[in-house]
Amino acid sequence: MTAAPAGVPLGDYRKNRADVLLTCLDCFWRQTIDREKLIARLEARGLGGERTGIKAVARFVTRPCPRCGSRRFDTCPAFP
Repeated sequence: MTAAPAGVPLGDYRKNRADVLLTCLDCFWRQTIDREKLIARLEARGLGGERTGIKAVARFVTRPCPRCGSRRFDTCPAFP
């Protein structure tokens, strides 16, 4: 089994001002996350910061979904 692709680096979304949309794969609850705050948190944790792929962000979510308790998430750009 191969690892899921990491996606486009978060830093590349700066020019389009896109934030990150976190979606629960079980109940489809969604939350928009500020891109710059997310980059800062990833850098503080040593997880790559702006070089982290947008799809890889879903693997770093530590809290369960507030609606259903699932731990399965997807992330994609949230364009303005």
